[in-house]
Amino acid sequence: MGFVHHVLAPLRRFPQFALWMALLCVAMANPLEASTSPPIHHQLHIDLDPDTHVISGLDRIHLPQHHRAGSSISFVLHPQLTIDRVEFNSQSLPVPTPSASPTPEPPSTRRVVEIPLPPLDHPDQTAVLTLAYHGLIDDSPKASGGLRFVRPDDTNGHIGPNGIYLTYETFWYPTWEHALSTFDLTVSLPSDWEAITQGREVAQTLTDGRRTTQWAITLPSEALTLAANHFVVHKQEWKGIQLATYLFPEEAHLAAQYVEATIRYLQMYTNLLGPYPFTKFAVVENFFPSGLGLPSFTLLGQGVVKRGYTQPYSLGHEIVHSWFGNSVFNDFAKGNWVEGLTTYLANYYYDEATGNQEEAFNTRRRMIHEYNLYAVPDKEYPVRDFHHKETRMDNAIGYQKTALAFHMLRQEIGDMAFFNGIRRIIHEGTGTYLEWNDLLQIFSKAAGRDLGWFFQQWIDRPGAPSLNIQDILVQKDPMQQGQFTMTGRILQAEPPFTIRLPVHVDLEGGLTHDTILNVDRPAQPFTLHIPAIPTHIALDPKHHLLLRLQRDQLPPMLNKWETDARRILIRPKTMTKEEEHGLEALFQRLDGQPGIETIQTDDPVISEPASYLVIGPSARRLLESGSFKNCEQHIDIQSGHVSIKDQTFEGPEMAFLISCPHPRAAEHTVTFFFGWSPEAVRPVSRLLFFYGWDSYLVFKQGKVIARGMFQPVHSAREIILNSP
Repeated sequence: MGFVHHVLAPLRRFPQFALWMALLCVAMANPLEASTSPPIHHQLHIDLDPDTHVISGLDRIHLPQHHRAGSSISFVLHPQLTIDRVEFNSQSLPVPTPSASPTPEPPSTRRVVEIPLPPLDHPDQTAVLTLAYHGLIDDSPKASGGLRFVRPDDTNGHIGPNGIYLTYETFWYPTWEHALSTFDLTVSLPSDWEAITQGREVAQTLTDGRRTTQWAITLPSEALTLAANHFVVHKQEWKGIQLATYLFPEEAHLAAQYVEATIRYLQMYTNLLGPYPFTKFAVVENFFPSGLGLPSFTLLGQGVVKRGYTQPYSLGHEIVHSWFGNSVFNDFAKGNWVEGLTTYLANYYYDEATGNQEEAFNTRRRMIHEYNLYAVPDKEYPVRDFHHKETRMDNAIGYQKTALAFHMLRQEIGDMAFFNGIRRIIHEGTGTYLEWNDLLQIFSKAAGRDLGWFFQQWIDRPGAPSLNIQDILVQKDPMQQGQFTMTGRILQAEPPFTIRLPVHVDLEGGLTHDTILNVDRPAQPFTLHIPAIPTHIALDPKHHLLLRLQRDQLPPMLNKWETDARRILIRPKTMTKEEEHGLEALFQRLDGQPGIETIQTDDPVISEPASYLVIGPSARRLLESGSFKNCEQHIDIQSGHVSIKDQTFEGPEMAFLISCPHPRAAEHTVTFFFGWSPEAVRPVSRLLFFYGWDSYLVFKQGKVIARGMFQPVHSAREIILNSP
């Protein structure tokens, strides 16, 4: 489901396993029945021919009583697969024809097959349905549109010389959408191919130019996914778990790096969450862009793998999905809590737990910024209504806001109750479906009090509190010499949220005062007793609370340009061939985006109430023009070097991405991208929109060597105070 962080952000904005599981669960009339019914067991043998796109299958399906109670059964199968033979308890049955099940759904990737069953001799008799089938599966992956990826390439399944990908949407075996299943799977492929699926490989043979592998998938699963390619396979054992990599020959040298990172995450999360639910974890390279967390393996696109993305927000995220989503299932028809909790524990909590407090702070802040930029107030929806990710707003709500909701729940009930609740989810939910109401009950038990108000506020209600400070008054305390009293009011829009508001006060003499205010009214008075004259008050300066911010209360950054209602691109009118080549990838990316007003000029002027992206040599000259006072206090540009916050960067290999507030309209931003040479710009040009969350970034030979944030022009959260 999603990588949510810095460089990987655009790629991710992968939905992981959520997309295909959402399709499954939304279609289910009562998915909770699946947890109480014994699983269906498949003895499935498939032959795959990549050159001809053909699959041939033989499936012996052991049907529990729940699935054979009626006079017929129905399942879903890919419409291009022809059923050749049907048997029930070794008795031949008529082969259904495609016309007998005319229920394809756009884009016609499935059909429902119904088969009448003869009566059983007695209710407890074994019921085995055998089907032989064959056909073509050739839906080549198609690139997702948009400036940023929020989902993998589009395919419902593909068998071809470039790779094999068979997943839930493929319906490559008889699929019951209302059931969990187990499998004994045998896969036959050309001998130079390797297959990977869920569960554990138990045998492998090479005969007559074919490689045959046998897999045992003993834990009930919602669906079975299989990938195959010309993999180089590396395996090793760690504490009874088989760790593996299935990488293309070009990336095979990265196996040790991925295994070491896997061990690091498994060590932490088994300590935090309990035993790893499976007997294997494999990192598998995919032939098209993807980021899928599946039971016992993750399927990552080649572009991700080759860059060695082993960070917690990538590989760590997929490992946490082993517990949440692939072991404890999510009833998507009633909302998706899995992605938010996984994002919280992997993308955020890993840094906090390992002592990287600065990065943890940056992640909280970026989550708040992403929510405010993409969850537009008049369009956003409650967390409970999030199912899977299609848009950046879905990501902002389903991943970022939901992760922050878990963080605020942790602040509300404390670490002990929170993590006890997390472990209760695993203990009570493994092998079954949980939804938001189940989590409410679990956390309420862990906390020893009813948390219905918290879930109603953050899960069932859209929006976030918008705060302001008014009527600050500082007086000497007449009762205590050297003491002072600060009074004021915290204002928020109605209906008010109930929040625990961290307040930080700077005092004369280098002293500080921190406290928590319980706020639950539109106008909340407060009184603070402090030991010195206050100079500055800040609401939630460490970003533990999700707040609704106006655009002029957000720092300048490239993503403010991307999300502005009016976007202007200024590109150079005259460039050398080398400069054109250096910026070519960026202009190609921008040319495909709707709603951008483009101006070609060598003498740019910022005159309109809009956000600007200024590219090329004239960007530097414009930044030097004296028009950007809020930036110039941090930046000094001279011939051949740039100084930012007292750091100086010089040399022809340097490129810069700098965002400043619009000089006359702080809700807009002006972003500058330039370098000291075409060679410095070229490697950044194609990846520029990976870097949308910082006010400035400095690149040396395409690598980030410095980054940081400028303060917003306005803030409802901070006040500089005068002496009493």
